[in-house]
Amino acid sequence: MSERFYFDVESAEETIRDEDGVEVISLDEALAEARSVVAEMADEVCAADPTRAWSLVVRDSSGRSVHRLPIRR
Repeated sequence: MSERFYFDVESAEETIRDEDGVEVISLDEALAEARSVVAEMADEVCAADPTRAWSLVVRDSSGRSVHRLPIRR
């Protein structure tokens, strides 16, 4: 059975909520997808403001944070 997970991008100053999410089979698959998203966006996010620390927060369908990945080059 598939589950929906959401990937929010956040810093100490700002949170960008994922309203769509992704449908995956497990948390492990969601984390693999999250790592791929981090790899794709790291250069752009870090270049935009190199002093700000960003993270990708993985939420489950109930809205609970289940994992946090730093976004860095």
